[in-house]
Amino acid sequence: MKVFISSVTYALKAERDALAAQLKVVAPYEPVRFEDFTAQGRSSREACLAGVEACDVYVLLLGPRYGDPLPDTGKAPTEEEFEHARRLGKEILAFVKDIDEEDEPRQAEFKARVQSYVNGYFRDSFVDPLSLNLAVTAALAGVTLGPAALEWSTLPAPAEIVWRWKVPAVRHAGLYAPVLDVHLVPVSAQPLRATQLQGLPTLLTRSARDAGFFAETDAVQASSDPAVAWSWVPNQHGGGAGFLSDRQEHTYRGLLAHRSGQVTVFEALPTDSMGALVNREELQRRLARLMVLAAGAVPPGTDTVAPAASLSPLDRLFEGDPAKVGGRHQGIMRMTTGAASVMNPTATVSLRAVMDHSGDVAAELAAELLDGMRQAR
Repeated sequence: MKVFISSVTYALKAERDALAAQLKVVAPYEPVRFEDFTAQGRSSREACLAGVEACDVYVLLLGPRYGDPLPDTGKAPTEEEFEHARRLGKEILAFVKDIDEEDEPRQAEFKARVQSYVNGYFRDSFVDPLSLNLAVTAALAGVTLGPAALEWSTLPAPAEIVWRWKVPAVRHAGLYAPVLDVHLVPVSAQPLRATQLQGLPTLLTRSARDAGFFAETDAVQASSDPAVAWSWVPNQHGGGAGFLSDRQEHTYRGLLAHRSGQVTVFEALPTDSMGALVNREELQRRLARLMVLAAGAVPPGTDTVAPAASLSPLDRLFEGDPAKVGGRHQGIMRMTTGAASVMNPTATVSLRAVMDHSGDVAAELAAELLDGMRQAR
C-alpha cells in the first residue's frame, strides 16, 4: 500500500521523518514523499502530482502554516496535491496538529475545506511525531484497497425526492435546452442542522470548481433557504457565428444539497436549432461524471444511497449521435408539453460502490431514462 505523505515540508519535518520511518518497517506500507524523490526530468510539482497519482492512500498533515503559493495558481503545493488526490478519487486521511499557535489565514480556510461537510474526510489530531504515527497506523488499518462490490438492494419503502424543477431558486427562465439531473438520496440519514445548511453554498461552489465542473470565472449564484442550499451557473450559450444550425454549449449547471441529505447535480445538454441528441453511451458518460460529483457532497457518515435521475424537458430531445448536434439542416420536431423522463429511486447501493463503479451505476440510470424518452413519444 503506497502512502503519499503531504504537508508543508519545513513546518512538519519531524513528523514527516518519523512517519516515513515507521511506514518503512510496518508491512504492508510504502511511504512516498517529496524528500525521497531522486533526480527526474520534470519539475518538482510534476513529480509530486505523479506521486499522488501512484499512491493508494493520500495522508494529509495540517499544521498552522499554509506554505508558499505557486505563482500560476495562487495555491500552495499541499493544497494542489490534496485537490489532485480528490479528483482522482484517492483514499484520503487527514490529520491536524493540535498546537497552541494561530493558523495563517489561508491555512485556516484550507483546514475548513478539508474538514467540511462536503468533503467528509477522516480527520484525527496529533501533538507530536509519536501520536501521529499511532493515529496514522490505526487509520491505515481500516483502509481496504480494491473496488467495493456493486450490490443493489430494493428500497423497503419509497424514497422521497425533490426534483430540480421544484426548487424555485435554480429555475432559469428562457432556458430551452434539455437538462440532465443526477440525484443521490441517503438512506436513514439524519437531517442537516441549520448551521450546516447555511455554510454549504460556499463549500458546494468550491467543490464544483475544484472538480472542473465550474470555471473559476463563472458567475455563480450560491445561497440557501431553510430547506436547501444551492450553487449554480446561469445559462449562457455560445459557439458558432449565431446561425440556427450552430452547436450551442449551455453553461446552466449546478449542485443542490437538501436538508434531508439528498444531493442533486445537473447540467444542460448541447443543442442546435433542432434540439439535442443523446444515446446510451453519452448518457452513461455524463451520468457517471455527475454522480461522482454528487457522491462527494453526500453528508459524512452516509453508507448507502438510492440513485435517481431525470431528463427534462423532452420537447426537443431525441435519440441519436450527440456528435451530430450542430450543422444539421433538417430533423424532427415534436411537442411533449414539458414532459420529463425520470428514474425514481427504487433501489439502494453503497456510496463506495457509486464511486468505484460509477460507470455501471450510470448504465442503469441511462437505460431507464432512454426507456422514459421512448414512452414519451
